[in-house]
Amino acid sequence: MIDGYPGVDLIALARAALLLGPVGGTMLLLILFPLTPRQATAALLGGLWQLPALLVLNMAAQGFDWWRFQPDAIAVLGLPVDLWIGWAIVWGPVAVILPQRVPPVLMIVTFVAADIVSMPLLEPLVVLDRGWLVGEAVGILFCLVPCLVLARLTETDSRPVVRTCFHGLGWGGYMLLVLPACVLAWEGRDYIAVLESASALRWIVALTIGLPCLLIGWAAAHEFALVGRGTPVPYDPPKRVVTSGAYASIANPMQITSALVMASLAILTGSTAAWAIPVTFLIFDGIFAAWYNRTHIALAMPEDWAEYRAAVRDWVPRGRPYIARTATLHFPDSGRDSRLLAWLMRHAAEGLVIETAPVRPTLARHRLRYVSSDADLNATGIAALGRALEHLGGLSAFAGWILRLPGINQLVELASLLLPVRRIAIMIAQRAR
Repeated sequence: MIDGYPGVDLIALARAALLLGPVGGTMLLLILFPLTPRQATAALLGGLWQLPALLVLNMAAQGFDWWRFQPDAIAVLGLPVDLWIGWAIVWGPVAVILPQRVPPVLMIVTFVAADIVSMPLLEPLVVLDRGWLVGEAVGILFCLVPCLVLARLTETDSRPVVRTCFHGLGWGGYMLLVLPACVLAWEGRDYIAVLESASALRWIVALTIGLPCLLIGWAAAHEFALVGRGTPVPYDPPKRVVTSGAYASIANPMQITSALVMASLAILTGSTAAWAIPVTFLIFDGIFAAWYNRTHIALAMPEDWAEYRAAVRDWVPRGRPYIARTATLHFPDSGRDSRLLAWLMRHAAEGLVIETAPVRPTLARHRLRYVSSDADLNATGIAALGRALEHLGGLSAFAGWILRLPGINQLVELASLLLPVRRIAIMIAQRAR
């Protein structure tokens, strides 16, 4: 327990140590254990992951009475900023760099032991309740372990779709929680209280703008991983120029949708200062993205990049999607999917050929197949339908992007298996013969 002594503010000293100690420790580790570029990227991403993750953990801790921090003027949702940053550094870069020399399991055990010993000694800076060990376990499972998994996948450059899911959650945490919460804290307001008091009209406007943009941004990031075999992070980029999905309509879908999501939150919270978030983001991204594309992608893949950018621009979407490949959509049975087939035949865009098999009523499950001249775009089932819809542009393309998203794709596939309408129709057709 931190006790005060005459002339000495031990709480202030403890807070300084909890911030400067991790900063100094990280600098020492970087000197002792030089990192490769991928390891440095992993350490950076570890710290970025922890900021929204720890803020969510602290909100849960307050809700479940695990712990609470001493009231402080410089705090965000009850979490003092200096302790938040120090905690993120320890569970981020430090935790990522140490496994280069220490087994990850031993490191996690050491971190848990250090928390169990040190946390009770920090009172009244942090006040623990009886269930605080449950909160510690939740933090390890949902903050520290995912950080280490993301770091390992980044170091080995493996499973880009999984890495992109982590990045999507992390960036979503910044847009929806960290940035607006910090701005409102600067204004002296509580973010959660502001959301609870927002009018129905503000919620409708914000959701109408923000929700589709979140889905489009997620779809664009997924395309980076699936086709480009990379992530939206500039230091972990795709291995090729991505021209499909949302990128067939506009060259910077993630930047535009992120700015619109931030703008929708400014509308929802009624904060004038919150408008600085999308404006600052657009200025920074407009400068940084243009520089990065010019100095990295354009030099690494000059022909593909020049051809793509000649057809697709930033900020202004195309009326029809840019199709850089040809593809065939194979219908396993034209009778079963006659309505969908007829619709696609009426609206099929350039670059898409539709082939059908003879009508053969059967109980066996047949799946659509999308076969492209670009093998990275091949798909089956609901994902094949999504790819085909992308050729049409507009709302059809948007539906196609959403149908291919991880999680949504599997749910729609499951629904298509469970719904008995087709099977009943096939059984009736068989009996009628």
